[in-house]
Amino acid sequence: MNEQRQNRFRILAVDDESDILELYKLILCPDDPVDGLSSPPPGEERLPFSMVPEFELTCCFQGDEAVKAVDTSMKEKRPFAVVFLDLIMPPGPDGAWTAKQIQKLDPSTNIVAVTAYYGTDLSDIAPGSTIPDSLLYLQKPFHWQEILQFANVLSTKWQAERQLLALHSEMESLVEKRTAALSDTNKQLKIEIEHRQQAQKALHMSEINFRNMINNNADGILILDEDSIVRFMNPAAQTIFGNGGNHVIGRKFDYSIHTGNTMELNIHGDNGKAIVAEMRVMKTEWGGKQAYLASLRDITERKRMQQKLQQSYNNLKEVMNGTIRAMALTVEMRDPYTSGHQQRVADFAAAIAGELDLPPDQIEGVYMAAAIHDIGKISLPAEILSKPIQLTELEVKMIQTHSQAGYDILKGIDFPWPIAQMVLQHHERMDGSGYPRGLSAKEILLGARIICVADVVETMASHRPYRPSVGIDKALEEITKNNGLLYDPKVVDACLRLLTEKGFEFPKF
Repeated sequence: MNEQRQNRFRILAVDDESDILELYKLILCPDDPVDGLSSPPPGEERLPFSMVPEFELTCCFQGDEAVKAVDTSMKEKRPFAVVFLDLIMPPGPDGAWTAKQIQKLDPSTNIVAVTAYYGTDLSDIAPGSTIPDSLLYLQKPFHWQEILQFANVLSTKWQAERQLLALHSEMESLVEKRTAALSDTNKQLKIEIEHRQQAQKALHMSEINFRNMINNNADGILILDEDSIVRFMNPAAQTIFGNGGNHVIGRKFDYSIHTGNTMELNIHGDNGKAIVAEMRVMKTEWGGKQAYLASLRDITERKRMQQKLQQSYNNLKEVMNGTIRAMALTVEMRDPYTSGHQQRVADFAAAIAGELDLPPDQIEGVYMAAAIHDIGKISLPAEILSKPIQLTELEVKMIQTHSQAGYDILKGIDFPWPIAQMVLQHHERMDGSGYPRGLSAKEILLGARIICVADVVETMASHRPYRPSVGIDKALEEITKNNGLLYDPKVVDACLRLLTEKGFEFPKF
């Protein structure tokens, strides 16, 4: 029932006579009882309730009150379908003024002008009305069926007009949306066409630039098909192979193809010139099929310079080795009892470094440092070096200065390795008990730790003026007992493997 009431047509009745308003209620709202009116007007038969439409009636006594009711209905979005408006309503404004104000607020409502005067001109009531059929005329006294018929027909018309207006608005909105969508589609299509044109232009320019880049490239460029047949070569490649490359194009490439790897080729052109070229190959396409792009760079001059540099390096290295040997020989001439000691330590230290998988360059540095690790002894008196009895405490301290002395001699020489530092540190110990600076663990260079173990083992295994050789077993016992305490564990393990498993022997001098 509530839902039906919410969907009922709203009717506004405006009359200054309460009896007329009560009659409107009785005719339009038969389900709502009105005090003093419980039956149809005299002599009239009421329609069955099932034939009476559903209306919601609002009554007003004066025109200004009716205008307020219409204004409120518009704000609440519950407009009136029909207004029954009395034209003469003293003492307030008349029906003509009220009709004009209502039409201003709600042009779609249907106004029925009700009057007891004959010959009333409708145009005088609402001159300039834009909707003539929205303003009708009804003469008093009216028949109740006239009121019901006006209410029913005009409400249905009002509803149809609103539905038509909504449909029209919906269609306009749909057309607007479709037009906007079509416009957007056209814009997008235009943008895509412009992008495609730009892409085609860019592709064309890219092809031109690529061709120019290939033809003007200083490196030789070859295109090989999937069977390694040469299909194209740029001018630089023609120069490398000589004779314009005519003997190469259309034939199988003479060299193996490996993508991703850089290879060196020895090329003998038709002009008899030998060229060394660096070649790199990558996969590509040629004529829609898989192919290979080979880039060749003439490195003949670079190889020649590398050979010269290598020869210079070898010569310099030979000079350096000769200098090292001369330094070692100088020490041995002042200490004949330790003749060959530095060389044996150098050989053993290099072997340990190799066992630790050090790079060849580092192994060479360890070898060089070990070959002159005792060069500082050149500053000591010969009688102390060859003294046949146990040294005094003062003499021992003098001997210990040879590490610092060796460093001072070598520090000004620009070796490729830290030779001077390794010579300085070769008597340091892992626990900090060594000399001359009491370094420990990671503070000591790895090369110095290697020379330290090699020096201890060779010294204990060899004869000295003040004692006979204690033997290799005692030497191994010493480094094993102090493994991790005085000596680097990794170096000790490598030393033990060389002497007990791999048969290393010290050379005889």
